[in-house]
Amino acid sequence: MTAVVEAAHDPLDWEQTVTQVVPPELGPSSSLGAALVPASLPVDRARRYTWRQRLESWQLAYGVSPEVHQRVDDDFAALAEEFEYHPGSGTTFTWTPPPSCRDREWECVFSTLAKDDADDIAPLTELFRRKQQGASLDAREATELVVTFVQGITYRLPTEETAAFGMLPPTTVVADGSGDCDSKALLAVVMLRQLGVDAQVLLASGLGHAALGVALPVPGKKFSLGKKKYAFVEVTTPGWGLGVLPPEYDVPNAWKVIPVVVP
Repeated sequence: MTAVVEAAHDPLDWEQTVTQVVPPELGPSSSLGAALVPASLPVDRARRYTWRQRLESWQLAYGVSPEVHQRVDDDFAALAEEFEYHPGSGTTFTWTPPPSCRDREWECVFSTLAKDDADDIAPLTELFRRKQQGASLDAREATELVVTFVQGITYRLPTEETAAFGMLPPTTVVADGSGDCDSKALLAVVMLRQLGVDAQVLLASGLGHAALGVALPVPGKKFSLGKKKYAFVEVTTPGWGLGVLPPEYDVPNAWKVIPVVVP
């Protein structure tokens, strides 16, 4: 089976995306703290993030040890082997999913990555949970805080040397500081689900793009899975609001909601 993961030339020119710099007039950023895996990891080994949410600015740090990073890489390689993944030319690849994943290939890939990485992402999510509880954020406000963080992570297509399925595991995205559309969407799904927000991956294979879907009562474009409707959320570049579908991707019958199991 051959699949196209992501368009090599994106019409929204994601290559120009960089992490936003906080203007001086906004003053110092509010820190959410540091998430370290394991907890004994020195904080100077962590990657630091600064991003904006409307008129507020935030920062946090996240880091994993070399041993944890290697485990994540090994788990990802094992998944690729299970699917008999082979890179092709450009953004194409071939795979032979196991019989148990027939007709739900992407559901299996995303759910396996979510399961493998959930414990490593949990300390990061806890930083947002403390803010959610301390400031009494509702589901939409908590979602916007997570989304703006993920949007601010540098967009970059992974290379075949560092990725399978044209994507990266959630832990790798935030530990290494970059990811593409499906990688960042899955990271957001894991974090939001750990915060109690109903979120799934939205996938448009024919368009070579992926996004986040959230089951929140917001205006804008929504896609259905059973009786639930998931609002489109662009995660590859800062500034896109909940429910705002870029016109280039407003194509009939292009999008599917991919259910993801998050422990």
